[in-house]
Amino acid sequence: MNLGNLKLNANGFFVGKIATVSVAMTICLRPWEARKENSPRFEILGLTPARTWVRVGFLFEQSMKDTGEAFLQGSIDDPSMSKPLYIACFREDDGSYNVAWSRPRRARNDLAPIGDATDGPADEGDGLGESTAPAGDLGLPPVEPSSRRGRRAEQAQEQQQEEAASA
Repeated sequence: MNLGNLKLNANGFFVGKIATVSVAMTICLRPWEARKENSPRFEILGLTPARTWVRVGFLFEQSMKDTGEAFLQGSIDDPSMSKPLYIACFREDDGSYNVAWSRPRRARNDLAPIGDATDGPADEGDGLGESTAPAGDLGLPPVEPSSRRGRRAEQAQEQQQEEAASA
């Protein structure tokens, strides 16, 4: 799905608008001074309502496995967004970039999300048993076992518990 197009401006930056159902923004690609071999090629800047630029992501140079064609891949993230917007930028004949939405792919050796396993009953929870953590003592609600809770939600909960314990 094409989200927009970035064209080279007079100052040598790629600038354009991207839009989805929930995101509409003007972005700019500024070359990133490589510090290492695997450093980003561009930083992504977003234009704020106050007309200032803020960094919202990075783009890394990749190549198609089958054709060797180069493209840029990365994500746009901001506290106002519920989750990152993963994008890929493909160079056009006129030198501009088409910005396309992309879904990150899991590595083949990644485990299936909890609850997707077919080798046990669905009501067994996450398979780790009951929690022995004193959640009530920290002022946090007890943890409900859920077979559909993702790793990101678990990490956020762990961080909240650590912050509450250190306070």
